[in-house]
Amino acid sequence: MSSELLIREMTIEDVPELARVRYASFGWFISSVAQQQVWWRTALPEGRVRRLLALRDGRVVGGAAGGFNVTTTEPGAGYVQVEVHPDERRRGVGSALYEQIEEHLRAIGVRRVRTFATENPADQHWAEARGYTQGAHDRYARLDTAQLPPPLPLPPGVTTLSLREAGPQTVYDLDQAASVDEPGDMSFDGIPYDTWLARYWNSPDQQLDVGTVVLVDGVAASATFLEANRELGKGISTGTCTLREYRGRGLAKIAKVVALHKAAQAGIHTAITCNDYTNAPMIAVNDWLGYQPFASEYAYLKQLAD
Repeated sequence: MSSELLIREMTIEDVPELARVRYASFGWFISSVAQQQVWWRTALPEGRVRRLLALRDGRVVGGAAGGFNVTTTEPGAGYVQVEVHPDERRRGVGSALYEQIEEHLRAIGVRRVRTFATENPADQHWAEARGYTQGAHDRYARLDTAQLPPPLPLPPGVTTLSLREAGPQTVYDLDQAASVDEPGDMSFDGIPYDTWLARYWNSPDQQLDVGTVVLVDGVAASATFLEANRELGKGISTGTCTLREYRGRGLAKIAKVVALHKAAQAGIHTAITCNDYTNAPMIAVNDWLGYQPFASEYAYLKQLAD
């Protein structure tokens, strides 16, 4: 008996079902449904995002989204993401979703588009067959927070605060100033404060009492962020940043070990992190902490127009 595949526009009410697909597809994906709904509500209109849902015989089997990348000043930079439940792969779901999203990207004027593929050769072949070229390579690693090294002694003049104690404006200024050096295939050029506040600071998974800021003589010099799905007992680092003039002093190591000890005390038993393979200093910090690699992901890029 043949089954029917339906592609339709996605609504925010579909987020819980798409979350089920994401959890099954990616071992590092832990964001709560509430967090994923915040992503939806805080998407900037200038992103011109189109979202699609795939259903087979009434059951959600995949989804896709695409639009402009609003965090870069690169003209015409865009993105596409396609997610298909592992049980539904190689049945045309991803292709049906992707074709409509690429049509949308071309219509709104996207020039260069980025997507991601896992280390699975089939995923990479799928991207390459659609004209994409492999770019940056990210490493996912995890640790058991019961097996952390002890906290480090603080050098003279160095103190730590939680994100909540430091306050949103201080953390935002540090995050935006330091994150412009993040490795990758598209530059990060910042986001407006009100968007950052709604999307990150006030997000339901953000652990404001776990995330940590390191101050040097009172200056906020380094910080690490951690989001967590408390139902799963898992957290994921969503960024560690240090101002250029304070790098090489071990501040990121201090921030992360303090934050992870607080995460353990809060009942977060597993911590996940992701690093570009070219980011040797951060990988060295995470290896020292005890993170063990378990998966990787590649960026893939395609030129749609000059």
